Amino acid sequence: MVLILLVGGATVGLASVGADRVPFTARESGLADHTLPTLLYCGLLTLLDTYFGWCVLPVLLGYGAARSARQAAGVGAAFAVVALTVYTVGSHLAQVADARAWAARDRPFPSPISEPSVLDTAVGLVLSPLLPIAVAGAVLGALAGYRARRCPLLMLVLVAAIALDMWRRADTPWLSVANGLANVLLVAAGIAVIAWTVAAAISTNRRVPGAPSGEPVKPVPVRLKDARGRRSC
Repeated sequence: MVLILLVGGATVGLASVGADRVPFTARESGLADHTLPTLLYCGLLTLLDTYFGWCVLPVLLGYGAARSARQAAGVGAAFAVVALTVYTVGSHLAQVADARAWAARDRPFPSPISEPSVLDTAVGLVLSPLLPIAVAGAVLGALAGYRARRCPLLMLVLVAAIALDMWRRADTPWLSVANGLANVLLVAAGIAVIAWTVAAAISTNRRVPGAPSGEPVKPVPVRLKDARGRRSC
């Protein structure tokens, strides 16, 4: 679980760094301005930076890895801290590389890109409002995933997140390869989550009340007394 947590958080953090450096025009234009691999890269990176990375992964961690509500909350918080830390460090290194690359050009005018301070970056991470927001969102997502074992309808939180993301992306053109791909994947993911939730809810309703979630229900032996008072199974 620790490895999945670290790898997942680091992947989302790096994807967020990459998404910040994706040209806005690449998400809005077509093959006339960018190659197909570039547009697909932009679309997948943007999707990972938004819905999939910051919402789906905490829910899946809580659903598949947590053994208690407290552990689910800890997993969600740790995921957000890892992801945001990797994002901050990656952004810092990217800005340093940009500043040094600009300085190497030996231009006569001052550089518009200043090299950031490590201390300023660290303080910015601690004081950033994104930190409590990311932690709170990941904790709630992980708790919803953990509780979804017994109440599969809680997985509909992912559908709500998809609807919110689609609303946020409403002004982006579907004809763009990058945005169109992300929109199609969001719709497909929403349909898949709804289908899974319905199937899981029906399966849960067939279990004996109080049976552990995810475990087969074992028949309870019933002992009956015969006419002579002896017990038989």
